[in-house]
Amino acid sequence: MISGMLPLQKPAGPSSAAIVGRVKRLTKLGRVGHAGTLDPAAEGVLVIAFNRATRLIPFLPTDKSYHAIVRLGITTDSLDAVGTVQQKKKVPDISATDIAAALQRFVGPQMQKPPLISARHHQGIRLYQRARMGEVIEPTPTAIEFYRLQLLSWQSPDIEFEVDCSRGTYIRSLARDLGACFGCGAHLYRLQRTLCSGFSLEESLSWESLENILQHGCLSEVMVSPAQALRQLPDLTVEKAVQQAVQNGCRILLPESKEIYRDTWYRILDLQGRLLAIARPEAMEMKMERVLCPSDEERL
Repeated sequence: MISGMLPLQKPAGPSSAAIVGRVKRLTKLGRVGHAGTLDPAAEGVLVIAFNRATRLIPFLPTDKSYHAIVRLGITTDSLDAVGTVQQKKKVPDISATDIAAALQRFVGPQMQKPPLISARHHQGIRLYQRARMGEVIEPTPTAIEFYRLQLLSWQSPDIEFEVDCSRGTYIRSLARDLGACFGCGAHLYRLQRTLCSGFSLEESLSWESLENILQHGCLSEVMVSPAQALRQLPDLTVEKAVQQAVQNGCRILLPESKEIYRDTWYRILDLQGRLLAIARPEAMEMKMERVLCPSDEERL
């Protein structure tokens, strides 16, 4: 069973689930999932995981980066350009300095109110599904953090900027809150994710390139192995005599020759550098959390 990950450049239009469905039909690789949902109108990095690599998604980096354009003066029910226009107001006479200062007020940890129309669940049903049924549910604010908000340009009514943020952050909500700062309302006009799960836009594959690669049977050249996908985690290489214990999910003793950091996930690798498991130090042992097999890193 072949496992691995593939960063794709999702186009605007299809949902993340629709992209996963297309990939599954094209590759015929069995179980397929994705890390970090993108709204249908958004584009950019969407990381696809295959087979057992889907079990590794929780261990991927959670911080994300975006390139965004917010349009002042128009509010919509979905907070983006595909929603129904609710109100139009005149954009005040403001400068790039005013915009930059407003953006900086959002930098740091905070509680953010998600959009009324989103993929968040309420009693087992997504908010956008409830909205379609005519139900308006006020979502509970969640803890998020903006690490960086960098203004790129201001040409009224459009604010173009870059964002580095934590998981669970809605740039649509930021657009709403920016509009409130200037008293004219706003919506997210365009959004491109430039970093997700440790993969950048530059190292992601376009949809057209993926189709071409599959036609020529060269997916192995672009598939990222489980060990490489989790390259941000420290590693611990085990001898062959210990490998079977790891694959059985047994605990192993902490090595005496290497400094081990507590409260940190580790990649357990075999001598060939293939991922055997994800483990965490506990007392004097390594406790296995996710177990794979070397064959999971076989190439197509």
